[in-house]
Amino acid sequence: MDRSTEFTFGIPWVMSFFHQDWRLDASTEAEAVAGQFVEELEPEAVLLVRRDALLLHDGLPHDQITVLWKACAEGGEYFFRRGRLTDGAAWMRQVIGVCDTWLARRPDTVTLSDADRYEGRELAGRVLSAVDEFSGVLVQETVEALTECVRRCTPDLAFRLLLRALSMRSDSLSPHYLRLSKEQYARLAALGRAFGYGEYVVSDIEYLVDA
Repeated sequence: MDRSTEFTFGIPWVMSFFHQDWRLDASTEAEAVAGQFVEELEPEAVLLVRRDALLLHDGLPHDQITVLWKACAEGGEYFFRRGRLTDGAAWMRQVIGVCDTWLARRPDTVTLSDADRYEGRELAGRVLSAVDEFSGVLVQETVEALTECVRRCTPDLAFRLLLRALSMRSDSLSPHYLRLSKEQYARLAALGRAFGYGEYVVSDIEYLVDA
């Protein structure tokens, strides 16, 4: 059974909404998420966001959720400085609320497939090794939060957040950027296959590979 999407999904997908111009289309962070949840959206996409947000909210302390959001969203270091959001846990509650509002408009009940519910518990050691491999590149707080995410949320969520963190860290190091060796990328791609991800989840960061 395949996952419901070939692309990045869940909370890492929501993180991609917050590019430098997101405020042109929304007055609040929650409105920016709601604006992407169009009527035609597959309900599994919203369920996956809700699942991830709940895992973070219930699994990690608020400060580590904050650290992960800052590390994985463009301009994340400024995200909680606007006075509307206090920390990552409060933000996850807002995201869950947006999901619930959208799902409540559905006339039918939708559930996730077995593939979408797969958490990769048996892959925890490999994900921890992947996080540790980049401990010299990522900020230590991010490494610690990702490690706890593996242990207290799911390896699946932690791995997707690691991919997002690598991309954002590369941007923050401009003009030098973070580069991956072909061997490093091959290990990440192998983990992606083990998780049963679609074609574009890991390949989103293939541009980081040294030519």
